[in-house]
Amino acid sequence: MKRIFALVLALLLVCSLAACSKDKNDEDDNVDLTVTSDGNYYNVNNSYKDRFAFEVINGNEIAITAFDSDYTPHEIVIPDVIEGCPVVEIADNAFYHCSQITTVTVPSTVRKIGKMAFAGCTQLTAVKYAGNVSQIATVEEFAFAYCESLNTFAMPATVTSLGTGAFYNCASLETIDLPAGVTALSDMTFMGCAKLSAVTGGTALVKVGNYAFRGCADLASFTIAASVTSIGDFAFSGCAAFTAPTLGSGVTVGQFAFE
Repeated sequence: MKRIFALVLALLLVCSLAACSKDKNDEDDNVDLTVTSDGNYYNVNNSYKDRFAFEVINGNEIAITAFDSDYTPHEIVIPDVIEGCPVVEIADNAFYHCSQITTVTVPSTVRKIGKMAFAGCTQLTAVKYAGNVSQIATVEEFAFAYCESLNTFAMPATVTSLGTGAFYNCASLETIDLPAGVTALSDMTFMGCAKLSAVTGGTALVKVGNYAFRGCADLASFTIAASVTSIGDFAFSGCAAFTAPTLGSGVTVGQFAFE
């Protein structure tokens, strides 16, 4: 009877770990002895005491939900795997007001950056991608709002959706290349990006939302694609360096769009 009971317990333990298990050979190849997992925290054994709160989503994937460290300005690297599960999402508010972050490296496994995920990271200057590879498809509402020092953001070619105010008031952002999959700029997407001087790409755009570029005083280079059918209210208001283009009769232009 004791042997049967022990066997049942062993089976239950195996089942509970199966959701985040890996092949043993993969484990041997990728184990990182400098990092440990403590409950729902992924602890990095560095001098900054970095640790990432996480949760399991979709049964076998990980979302980073919060971050903690000391407040010395430094670069952080988001893990790509936690307890055998790929990190696929930066959840809403995960790094909200983490003013100690100077640069962040996002793993190639991440598909989504949530609402206000990095909002208020005032010392964040650049977002990098592990191995220069990214499959981010969605950057949600106000994801990088008030990242006042952000001057480099290489938009992954996989991005198809930019939420309202995704880069609101990123006052140091200078250039953006819009991927071919982005068909709409939501309201206030780049509002307040005063140093944004050039926007390239955007060849598949259909809509430019309300206030999308309002206050982008340095914006001098942006070609509105022939596919655009709607330009929202105040879309380019306060863009002193921008020359309003001649648009086709089929384009709906909101009030004060170019004033």
